[in-house]
Amino acid sequence: MGNGKKGCLASFFWKVFVPLVVVAIVLIAVVLILATGPAVTYPAPKFDGRDKGVMAGVVTRLARSLVDKEGRVVETAELHLSQNEVQILLNAMMRDDRADAPETVPYAAMWEDGKLRVFFSAPLCSGKAANLFVEFAPHVDEGQLTIVPGSGSLGQLPLPRFALDKAARSLEKEAMSREKVRTAISPFSCIEPGADGSLVLMFDPRDVNAVVRVLRSADGEYAGDKDAENEEDQEEYGEEDEDFEEDEAI
Repeated sequence: MGNGKKGCLASFFWKVFVPLVVVAIVLIAVVLILATGPAVTYPAPKFDGRDKGVMAGVVTRLARSLVDKEGRVVETAELHLSQNEVQILLNAMMRDDRADAPETVPYAAMWEDGKLRVFFSAPLCSGKAANLFVEFAPHVDEGQLTIVPGSGSLGQLPLPRFALDKAARSLEKEAMSREKVRTAISPFSCIEPGADGSLVLMFDPRDVNAVVRVLRSADGEYAGDKDAENEEDQEEYGEEDEDFEEDEAI
């Protein structure tokens, strides 16, 4: 009887358990191969002097958005940023996020077709890395950020919906924990992607100076670096601030 039980156990071990272990090992190996790839280094976006001219145009449109066709101050101003204008702001943010390696950034962010696409590369070993891509649409309502997940992948493996939802919640928490992000979105009553792929900003005209400061974050080689602004620029912006204050007083 005892030998019979041992024989059954041995048969189960070799016919069921071992094949399952082999299959599991093969699956894990395949997943690791598909989920990993060569480590990717993202170069820091270079400051382009033309960006300053582009953002100056945005500030001009901003001033126009404060009044209606009759010249009356609107209740809620609305400003549309093009794909290129959003990218300029993202580039400034990435330059600001550089740590010990001034020529690289820990991630790459692109605004395309009304969605934010973010790429991460987490080094593992032997030159391999877990390369993550996520695409989502950001929404801001009265200072609260919500991220609507779109698609994503880890290496060559598409991420399931539950993983995308979890990544979105993590990104929301990470973003709102940063003072710069909270400051950047605080002047806006609403931020959402436009139907034409733009980014729509809505705000109270009384908060226009705070909005201008957000837009100016892309003016210097280092975002937020006041030394990058020369005296001539400061005088120019000073005049603009006076104009905005006059608009608010109307």
